[in-house]
Amino acid sequence: MLFTMPMPKGITVFFCLAILVAAVNSCAYLKKDVVVPPCTLPDSVSYARDVLPVVSANCYACHSTASNISGILLDSYDRLKAYAQSGQLYGAISHSPGYRPMPDGGQQLPVCTIELIKKWIDSGTPR
Repeated sequence: MLFTMPMPKGITVFFCLAILVAAVNSCAYLKKDVVVPPCTLPDSVSYARDVLPVVSANCYACHSTASNISGILLDSYDRLKAYAQSGQLYGAISHSPGYRPMPDGGQQLPVCTIELIKKWIDSGTPR
């Protein structure tokens, strides 16, 4: 017959908590562990090839002459260029403080799309 001594209640509670903490930590999802691959951007960016498809798909529902819901029109190169050069376009799509996050009521554009538009702005908003 095996003889065991009862463990003091405090030690039992400590071991149970230690096991619980270890179990929770081993299953925890840590955001810092997520690896985001770098964006592959073209060497040069242009309005017609790169920016127009993004803007027409994500902005025209509210920001075009046809809809004119917002009063801010982005449906021409010259109009979009003005917002890009003023910093308003990047501020809105990157959800920077002091700017209204766009698309309004929708999810933020993918990081690589934002970087593509930023590259277009930084390179002088080429047509």
